[in-house]
Amino acid sequence: MRSLWFLMASVLLLAINLAAQEATAWSHFKPRDHSLGDVHPFIKDGECWLYYLKPGTYESALVRSRDWLHWEETAVTHDPALPEDWMSPYFVLGVLHDPVAKVYRSFYGHNQGRIASSVSKDLLHWSCAPKTFSVLPGDYYQRRRDPFVFWIPEEKQFGCVMTTQLQGRPKELAGAVSFATSPDLEHWQDHGLIFDPGNIGEPECPQMFRLGAHWYLLASIYDQAVGQPVYWMADHPRGPWRKEPSGVLDGKDLCAAQMAFDGDVPVLFGWIPLQSSRPGKQTWGGHLALPREVYALPNGMLGTRLPAKVARAFDNLSWHTEPGFEIDSKPHALAGEWKDLAADFTLRMANDAKEVRVRFLPLGEVIISQTKLRILDANGESWSELPFSLPAKEPVQVRLVVEGDIVELFINDRYSLCARLPASDGNRRLSFSGDSGVEISALRCSGSPKK
Repeated sequence: MRSLWFLMASVLLLAINLAAQEATAWSHFKPRDHSLGDVHPFIKDGECWLYYLKPGTYESALVRSRDWLHWEETAVTHDPALPEDWMSPYFVLGVLHDPVAKVYRSFYGHNQGRIASSVSKDLLHWSCAPKTFSVLPGDYYQRRRDPFVFWIPEEKQFGCVMTTQLQGRPKELAGAVSFATSPDLEHWQDHGLIFDPGNIGEPECPQMFRLGAHWYLLASIYDQAVGQPVYWMADHPRGPWRKEPSGVLDGKDLCAAQMAFDGDVPVLFGWIPLQSSRPGKQTWGGHLALPREVYALPNGMLGTRLPAKVARAFDNLSWHTEPGFEIDSKPHALAGEWKDLAADFTLRMANDAKEVRVRFLPLGEVIISQTKLRILDANGESWSELPFSLPAKEPVQVRLVVEGDIVELFINDRYSLCARLPASDGNRRLSFSGDSGVEISALRCSGSPKK
């Protein structure tokens, strides 16, 4: 009898766990007792080791995931610093493997623009590296931080890009990127600036990587808040880099986004502010956004889409399919209410149709127009937007994800946009409206039970 009771309890627990997994298949992760700040992913054998900074103390912390949706908090430690060591609370940022020494290394900014280093054998316990594994300070900047180290195949050496605030300029115009190289990660040569447009704040968390025939510089430009992810293109790590960005990868609420490579596939992670925020009033730290795979288009521009393993998790949801319909200025409402909501559909717009509104009241709506994507609150205020080019008369695949007050939009495996909207009570009700000549088809909806 007792064994039967345990069996029944086990079956019930399994059912509860499966139901919880389905209900939270697109959960936006946040650690139990604090927000999640600037993230630095490292992918090993498909598992993402996501190092991040805790708000307030800015100390390093770690979460891990194999499906990149459900995360496990994991302790990360560091040996006590000796008097001659350079060590900061954020002792792990970007991670790379040193194939010669067969260890893992991380580089981080320290006092007076020094770039110090930590070393680990297991990614969990870290020690201060000797000072020779450091990029020494220079005299051309006020501060330098956020190093990212990468391999340059054509030079057979490592490169390091660093956020730089130059001396003698207003902060909002002093942003630049400096560059250093090393043949062995131990002996570094500082080459000064490689990118100095003269009209931006600090380009936070810069990264440099190669896709296809081009090199890319990715950063989030600080302008009263952590900026949206923007990128520049060049033929070589040393440039020349154009003054204006080549493109953007998301809106202002994908903060300090960083990439890691899963084999040859780059995957972008970023955080969404804990509260809806306007420029100058941004909450530092929040929830983890859904990951984005980044890829190069034939013209060299970059696109984003859900990684295959994340897309498969969505495909395994219990979906409710709706018949196709045409829309006009009168909202076409669907039956049903959801606490959280995911919706997939195919959109076709005639050449003279200007926009489509997808409402998930009482929280807000998404507007898809010929030239722009926007996420708005229920009062019509735009909280995040992105330039967009709608292919006329061709089918456009749309995925909308709403959890609490977080909204994420993925279109045509090419564009992504997220936002945190002002919180609202009540279940989400889905409706469509727009100009004539718009057709919705292959619509399916899934969501957690209404409150």
